[in-house]
Amino acid sequence: MTFAYDIRSNLTMLVDLLNTAGGIAADGDQLTTTAGLRDFAAGHDFSGPLTATKADVEETRRLRERFAAAFEAGLDSVPSSEANLDSAPASDPAGDTDPDGDSAADALERRIVEEVNLTLRETDALPQLVRHGDWDWHLHAVGATASLADRVAADVALVLIDLIRSGDLDRLGRCAADDCRAYLADFSRNRSKRFCDTGNCANRTHVAAFRARQSDAGDHAS
Repeated sequence: MTFAYDIRSNLTMLVDLLNTAGGIAADGDQLTTTAGLRDFAAGHDFSGPLTATKADVEETRRLRERFAAAFEAGLDSVPSSEANLDSAPASDPAGDTDPDGDSAADALERRIVEEVNLTLRETDALPQLVRHGDWDWHLHAVGATASLADRVAADVALVLIDLIRSGDLDRLGRCAADDCRAYLADFSRNRSKRFCDTGNCANRTHVAAFRARQSDAGDHAS
């Protein structure tokens, strides 16, 4: 599937937002100051004034933790052997269903929908088509004069709406490295991305697997 530029950009922004948390970012929480929030917004090509207050920082941190909690609960309930959320069966004898009989993917989707609707209410969303800079026509959920926190939150809500409606919520996943909890955006054709972009997780994992095979081969030879 080919994603529109704004969807790719906003999903990347959401993943980067989740990865600013202290338990993930190598240098600790990256959203503790107004300068940190401004840098984050500037790095993701936000239009409008990039002014931030302490309240903006706190609101953005709450947004991050709210969606992190929702995704963590849902993604951790999916068996590690599953390639993506869509492949989780509706009725799983291993117990990967919630009390309502939903699959892990269905339960995650319902939780994210609740958070998206809450975000739209909190930001007083009023969707409108805009075009600015190098961006062609795309949707903004709040005006350019809205607070920076509301603009971040609105873009998070918009991209999740797009993913839910297209059945692509599983494009947001977690790194497969044993020692990494970072999130990733999977734009691959066959939904095969397994490692994040925050470190060297893919290479480290492959090297460790190679060394383990070499060690096993040596043990058998002896």
